[in-house]
Amino acid sequence: MRIFHISPDCCGEAQIARIFRTNGHEVALHEDGRLAADILYAEGRGLAPLRPWRKARLLTGLYRRTPHWRPPLEAWRRFAFLDQQFPQARFLLTSRRREDWIAQRLARDEGRAARAWAHHLGLGEDDLPEVWARHWDAHLAAVRAHFAGSGRLIELDLDRDTPADLARLLGDLVPLPVLPISRWKLEPGQRRAPPRPASAPPDWAADLARFCLGTLRPGTDIAPGALSRFACHWDGAVSAAGAPVTDPEGVARQMAVLEGGAGPVAVTHEGRHFKLVRAEGVVNDILRLGRRDPVWMDMEDSRWLGSPEGVAPGRPVLCHNRRAGAVNAVLWPLPDQHAIGLPGFDPAAAPDEVPWHEKEDRLVWRGMISGSEMRPGVKPGPASHVWLERLEAAEDDAARAAAWEGLARTNRMAFLARYRAHPDFDIAAVMAPRFARFADHPRLAPFCAPRQPRAFFHRFRYQLCLTGYDHGSNFIPAIDSRSVLLAEEDGWEVFYSGRFRPWVHYIPVSRHLADIEEKLAWARAHPDECQRMSGRARHEAAHLRDPAARRRLMSLILDGLAAAR
Repeated sequence: MRIFHISPDCCGEAQIARIFRTNGHEVALHEDGRLAADILYAEGRGLAPLRPWRKARLLTGLYRRTPHWRPPLEAWRRFAFLDQQFPQARFLLTSRRREDWIAQRLARDEGRAARAWAHHLGLGEDDLPEVWARHWDAHLAAVRAHFAGSGRLIELDLDRDTPADLARLLGDLVPLPVLPISRWKLEPGQRRAPPRPASAPPDWAADLARFCLGTLRPGTDIAPGALSRFACHWDGAVSAAGAPVTDPEGVARQMAVLEGGAGPVAVTHEGRHFKLVRAEGVVNDILRLGRRDPVWMDMEDSRWLGSPEGVAPGRPVLCHNRRAGAVNAVLWPLPDQHAIGLPGFDPAAAPDEVPWHEKEDRLVWRGMISGSEMRPGVKPGPASHVWLERLEAAEDDAARAAAWEGLARTNRMAFLARYRAHPDFDIAAVMAPRFARFADHPRLAPFCAPRQPRAFFHRFRYQLCLTGYDHGSNFIPAIDSRSVLLAEEDGWEVFYSGRFRPWVHYIPVSRHLADIEEKLAWARAHPDECQRMSGRARHEAAHLRDPAARRRLMSLILDGLAAAR
């Protein structure tokens, strides 16, 4: 007998799971949000749900609330679908005093869960209690109406009933003779004050939308070879058992777009490449605006489409990066890096409080060994990950030497080799999880260091943004500080690039850091101008954290695409 716990989070799910496990019953608890995603994806594509958890007697924690940039999922709302799929199952509805539930939800994870909800609903955190109260009342009423007279709904009041009452109600369906707890532990928690982001100027969104739209020359079709293997087309549909998202050849992607209870939601099948999950993020961005605009999107890195070195796509395509002057490459915030609430865009993040005169008079940089082989022309050679993989696969000294020489020709590795021992530089590579094993490689270990918190970088007067595969991802965290940023001018643009100008907000450094020492010397000789530059940069960066301005920006981009169709 399967038991589905169809209550929201903060309704005793972990304690109920503990009781079941103590009695030897297999439990599926939350699974880092995979339970919820599996249920919604299956419903949206007309598939059987929960196949990896066939043996579970209890399925609880049917929600997802992380990562922050993906919408919270509430599969406990899908009780009708689960009832249809599992006609012999029983459904457990636990409830508690509504106000206490709301208080615990607001405080959960030090308020991060509430900030995520506010972000995805387009509300202020102070508006959440009223919305959640409506959701709570509606859910309880809907569940009771659906299961009325069926005998398959088991209700438990956590404020009144005990674990012994749960065992009694389940009876012989699922024996629970051993009870590790005698009562439910329900703590409302303490809520932190929500952040108050600065408001962007009235013309901010329109100015940046013009930049993001760039040059549009819409044609009739997507040119062959213009897009990456991660490109997607969404037709704007929201429908159960459909396939509204396809690849450039028209083949359905493993993504569902369906009504999600608190609004429509896109859900990607578990295990898809993270660059396809980015496309899911773009669809959810559009859905959060209350829109269903059909779009082409390509969330691959280093997009050369529409530039002299790439293929003109023929139709506008949403990208998170482009070459300056590219045609039909429309910039969009990268969901897993640029969403409000992520590092550099988080209104709740602690600001840099270290004054200029207390900072070390040195330049700091940390980053992955990304980037590509340096070449004289505009387009670089093989990417660093190619050389890393060759280095790992090398079977003899000659192959290892050739791979190392190739890696040494990439821009970030060459920078580390040249300046790691320089007294004016505190620099090191921090290997991404996919390449973490290389941190112990004999040749690479001297260049590597552990990841550092944001406060570490605030110790230094000069921070560096260095080209990777495209625009350096540390640009905003670095420029939004009391340090001054030195940024490599590399010809790449992202959605915010139009608001930051060299010598106004940062010190430009030429390609491949050819004049880095000269620019550092200039900064040291002009401390007052550096501090003014830093102040202007912080003021501008704050606008990127304004939720209303961000929504307005994305709406204007979609308006521009619609006008060009």
